[in-house]
Amino acid sequence: MGTIERFFLLNLLRISLVGTSIILITDVLYAVDVLSIAIDAVIVSACLISFLLRRWTYKGSVLTITGMTLAAMIYQWSHGNNLTTSIAVILLLGFIFSILLSGKLMWTMHGITIASILFVLVAKYRFPPADTTADITSLATEGMTYFVLYFIISYCAGVLKLRYDEINLALRTANEQLVGKAQEIEGKNRELLESHEDINELNKNLERLVMERTAKVHEQNEILLKYTYTNAHHLRGPVARLLGLISIHKLEPNPDYEFFFSKMEDQANEIDNVVKQINSELEEDPGQGNGVGGVEEFG
Repeated sequence: MGTIERFFLLNLLRISLVGTSIILITDVLYAVDVLSIAIDAVIVSACLISFLLRRWTYKGSVLTITGMTLAAMIYQWSHGNNLTTSIAVILLLGFIFSILLSGKLMWTMHGITIASILFVLVAKYRFPPADTTADITSLATEGMTYFVLYFIISYCAGVLKLRYDEINLALRTANEQLVGKAQEIEGKNRELLESHEDINELNKNLERLVMERTAKVHEQNEILLKYTYTNAHHLRGPVARLLGLISIHKLEPNPDYEFFFSKMEDQANEIDNVVKQINSELEEDPGQGNGVGGVEEFG
């Protein structure tokens, strides 16, 4: 059973034990009839036994306190003692059945209680006490009054308990849904954190790639600058001299071919050396090459 039922049972047992113990002590002190003292002792015993049983069996605890109390009240009522007290306690038991029990067990206990009331009324009619007369009309009125009161109290308690169970179920369902949503949100947050970490890692990789590409472009720019400088200062010189020799050769009526070929070969070799130097610098890392000054030896 739920926590609220156990809480109600515990407080019911405490109140019943204290109240019945006080009544028992009072009856003993004022020398009330033996039957009343015995009834009080039975109810106190039922409270103690039920109080001990509640830790192991909830239903056993409820049935112990209510069953023993119902039997004591029916016995007391059937003997004509404390009729009002007996009926009040029986009506209270109907309330307790509706609150603490459910299902077939609750209806069984209601049935037993109503059957017990009916049995006492029939017994009073068939075997009336010596000092009373059996009046069917008064017994019927008495029984109808008790049944109506029992029904009203039990029905109202059952409706309240049913409404409480519905609200409790709705709250529990809503709480489970909220827990599910919270877990789902937590999962989404973890996914977002993981995605954020992936994005940060990707940004770092992109930043590294950009830096590498920038360094590579800078390296290529340096190589191009070297190539441009070499082309402008070192390659153009021997080319210009070679063209000059060709022009002079055309102007000479009797050119000295050996001289011209020798000079032209020198300029061609110088051009070849400059081209080799350019190829070497293009293949080298800019930071490890000879630099711009490395080609000045061809000047």
